[in-house]
Amino acid sequence: MPLPILQLSRDPTADDLVRYYHRTELHWSRHVAEEATLDVGTALTNRELPDVFHANRMLDMALPEGTTPAEAIEQVDAHFAEQGTACRRWVLAPSAHPARTRPLVDHFAANRWTTHGFDIWHLARPPMRAADEAPGLTIIPARASFRHARELAEELERGYGTPGVADADMAHFDDPSVDALVALKDGKAAAFVAVLSVGDIGCVENVFVSDPFRRQGIGRTLIGRAMEIAARSLFKHVFIGVEPANGPAVKLYAEFGFRRIGAFVEYERPRGAAAD
Repeated sequence: MPLPILQLSRDPTADDLVRYYHRTELHWSRHVAEEATLDVGTALTNRELPDVFHANRMLDMALPEGTTPAEAIEQVDAHFAEQGTACRRWVLAPSAHPARTRPLVDHFAANRWTTHGFDIWHLARPPMRAADEAPGLTIIPARASFRHARELAEELERGYGTPGVADADMAHFDDPSVDALVALKDGKAAAFVAVLSVGDIGCVENVFVSDPFRRQGIGRTLIGRAMEIAARSLFKHVFIGVEPANGPAVKLYAEFGFRRIGAFVEYERPRGAAAD
């Protein structure tokens, strides 16, 4: 049955919702990076996790008046070099006028930068917990067993092939703004999920099921538990990021009431390429 959630006095637009989601991305990076405000956007840096994209990226990029894309990129590169790292991903400000972001898009395209993105899904109805849960699970807070959480984070890191992912995940799980759950089956770490709280906004993060435990309903169970956290937290908005090609995830999130409202796009300079 539906769980209680606060109602808004007005319906936000799709653009509003995309901005709210960008706010959660900023907070997610803050767990693992140092933040600095530049003329062209917000820089997040962590020289200890140089390969972790969300620990070394630019958010809310837009061109100040009279600044060219090349000058903006030079400013960013200089800041990251001072911090002993490099900018891995670049994200444009969703609320900026196109005149301040379109030149950057054109510059990235002209220099053959690649794009990475996923769909932003928003909960279109009050959160609902799954009626049936996978049998034989013990679900505990991640903080109650960092050993099991670490095992899952290390499996995820191996899948990505990106050093530092496990360290970043553990930093997220230890942050007070995150409710993270670990599912155990027969004493073994099976899955985890995290719910990020940013004021009255919630975001479901890091839904991961270990390979031997997939296709057993465990992901559905954890999303249901995440919805319970969302309802208890009285979030006005709940988001989740979805890879469009991940058909099973798309179907699952739709069943829980999520609907696509936009996309989150990151730009990446080709590895080994000189500064533009």
